[in-house]
Amino acid sequence: MKKRLIIFCLYLYMVGFISAQKMSIGFIYPAGGEKGTTVTIEIGGLNIQNATEVLISGDGINKAEIVPLKEKKENKKRTNKLKLNDQSSPQLEDRVNVQITIDKNATPGLRDLRLKSAGGISNKLPFEIGQYPNILEGSASSISQPNVVKTLPATLCGQIMPGEIDYYRFNATKGMQLVAATKGRTLVPYIADAVPGWFQPVIRIIDSKGKEVGFCDDYRNNVDPVIIARIPETDSYTLTIHDAIFRGREDFNYRIELGEIPFLEYAYPVVGKIGKKTKVNLVGVNLQQNSLTFKPSREGNNELRASGKINYISNPVTYWGVEKNCQLNTSPKEKTELNNGTILFDSVCSLHEINTYPIYALKNENVIVEVKARRLGSLMDPIIRLKDASGNILTEADDVEDAMQGLMTHHADPLIQFRTKKEGYYYVEVEDLTGNSGLDYFYMIERKENHPTFEVFVSPASLTLPKGGTSIFHLDIISKEKFIPELIFLVKGLPKGYTLSNLRSHAGSKSWDISVTAPEDAKEKQLSLEVIASAKLKGKNSGTILQPAVAADNMMQAFYYTHHIPAAAFVAGLTESAPFSLELSYSGEKHPEQSIMVYPSDSVIPIQLKLFRKEGFTEPVEISLNKKLKQLIFDPVNFLPGETLKTVYLKINTNEANVRRKFRTPLYFVGTVKGEIEKSGKRTFQNALYREYSPVFVLEMH
Repeated sequence: MKKRLIIFCLYLYMVGFISAQKMSIGFIYPAGGEKGTTVTIEIGGLNIQNATEVLISGDGINKAEIVPLKEKKENKKRTNKLKLNDQSSPQLEDRVNVQITIDKNATPGLRDLRLKSAGGISNKLPFEIGQYPNILEGSASSISQPNVVKTLPATLCGQIMPGEIDYYRFNATKGMQLVAATKGRTLVPYIADAVPGWFQPVIRIIDSKGKEVGFCDDYRNNVDPVIIARIPETDSYTLTIHDAIFRGREDFNYRIELGEIPFLEYAYPVVGKIGKKTKVNLVGVNLQQNSLTFKPSREGNNELRASGKINYISNPVTYWGVEKNCQLNTSPKEKTELNNGTILFDSVCSLHEINTYPIYALKNENVIVEVKARRLGSLMDPIIRLKDASGNILTEADDVEDAMQGLMTHHADPLIQFRTKKEGYYYVEVEDLTGNSGLDYFYMIERKENHPTFEVFVSPASLTLPKGGTSIFHLDIISKEKFIPELIFLVKGLPKGYTLSNLRSHAGSKSWDISVTAPEDAKEKQLSLEVIASAKLKGKNSGTILQPAVAADNMMQAFYYTHHIPAAAFVAGLTESAPFSLELSYSGEKHPEQSIMVYPSDSVIPIQLKLFRKEGFTEPVEISLNKKLKQLIFDPVNFLPGETLKTVYLKINTNEANVRRKFRTPLYFVGTVKGEIEKSGKRTFQNALYREYSPVFVLEMH
């Protein structure tokens, strides 16, 4: 009996250790494979060694499975690494090998790759289904001993280490329209501990005599470089790649598509109605045609590609889909009037040109005008002004951040909002700040209806949900019009037996937490969820706005900034029951939305916590609050071995000057069983064997 108990406790220890440590993918190498082939990739990250499944979004993957790690020879380019130049990270220490079989008819492009274990689902990184054979770099290369590329086209795959330059030699014939298109930052969009917060590749092509044929750092508005060059002579050429400031690590990895391949520089126009075919002019190299018809399938960003030689297709460019009922004009004449619901697609055709659009507005009307240019792939850096009939500038805007564009490094597109004082004509002016012009200095300008708009992100995009336990997902709420209404949230995709808490936010909330609790007997392995936010409008424009939340993983850039990186879907992966779960109850007054009410006379808020233990689990559990608030004091408490019921106390901080101000915030308790302390060099980690959560409750102070 004693032996069985020890085995059971050891099992709990291992399952708990797995579940408590969040898996994190730091890099994938090579980060893609040719369609119709099987490729073995290495994934580096943290706590990934216990992964059991590989999840890849979209179609085109016949099989993806984890395979045993092979003995790996020491990479020569790492042997001379000096401690002073050590850029390694514990976030990349663990390794998993994955074998992926790609269908021969798969559509080229990026997919979301995640790992799954008994403890949940990892973050995502891109995996590319490519068209050309992978050429992996050797253990070391130099100008005298480069990697040899025997046949073009090919995809060059490598990793840049500190101070390193990678070399690739290939043959090219006179007159060839060569393209070298790099993906570096695309593969790992943001790096938390690097400045700038991404790999910044630089590529160069030289001939056999050392003469430069092509060089690129940034291509258009993209960090990843592209060289397009007409080969002057039949010769042997060398391509080099390195980081702009010679940093390096395993997550500084790249893919370079090299050869006489189709490449689309831009298209025109790039706006069209959903479901309607539109003629689009193409500008690029190695294309089969200079125009095509395109039908966007969804509102917002669609990918447009063009055909090339030998059934190859080009890189994608953005094509913006707009709703069928809007008034779209892709060839507006001079001073075309901009009405509510009107969308114009235009361009700056001459140097220092200013395009003007009259608008008619009523007295006290809220005028909202937005320009999209960089978001469409334009070279334009637009500025927008609103003038009255006398030519006086009433308001102007330059750069306005769009949270939906988490990969964008320069939010150059403007939006203005202005309430008019009298009825009449006003004039919107658009120009490029740099004074440049051209067909690819295009933009879309839209006058919006007078109602508040908001955007919602849900993270993490992959939720780990233990059977019989609770998980928390976070919502970020953003409004360009500086108004965030009260929102009601609907979560679709949950079967019967699952419970949710905290489905109503208050006006002005920029973030919100929602908890989901699974039944103990849940049968599902994975759930596909959708969160929809709704807001009721008041006044003459009364009605309801519905806004689906965008699933996103949050990535940190350069130690500080965080960005929403949209994912293919919001999924919940169910795991086996944890050894304990938390439930709370409150005997005081509750708001109809289950808020706990706090009044000026209150000094202590008692909340009863129940700890449900599985048989054989007797460990102490530390209880803490998920965040610190100036208005509250909460000292962590412990459930001692065998305890299952405890009253905890949230104390009002009477020393805080603003303690009596009204506020409403979601909170939850975190139960932790601590594990051993681990040391990695100078870094020390306190692992958690188990970490479970209570349902979310709302504290409302009056």
